[in-house]
Amino acid sequence: MNQATRKRITQFLVLLIGLNASVFLLLAYLGKLSTAPKDLVFIDFWGRLCVYSLWFTGYALYRKYLPENSVFRKAVIVVVCVNIPLFLLLGYFDQLSTAPKALPFIDFWGRLTVYSVWFMAYEAYRKYIQGEPKTA
Repeated sequence: MNQATRKRITQFLVLLIGLNASVFLLLAYLGKLSTAPKDLVFIDFWGRLCVYSLWFTGYALYRKYLPENSVFRKAVIVVVCVNIPLFLLLGYFDQLSTAPKALPFIDFWGRLTVYSVWFMAYEAYRKYIQGEPKTA
């Protein structure tokens, strides 16, 4: 497979992932996602698919396009690190709505937060424990 074809496939997949997450969040915002018990498995699956896809794509883009020690890379790390205690503190102080319409958003945000912890731990391991070789 040539480089141009790979690039088009990659762009298509990134677009598909973004559209999938956008549709999920839009339907959640409009209250169109059912919270009926029989539908929760589907909603949970779709939500997880969106979050995993966004995180893996975002992480790949982060590693590929943001140079080590750049301001943008540091900004991403700060945002991710601030999000973790923010989400937990909002939950602890009962500032997150448990209304059925809000649950898909809270679940989505919670999953993003949990995966943030894992990816930050992986980045720390990769950089400080594993000792990734420096590139020029």
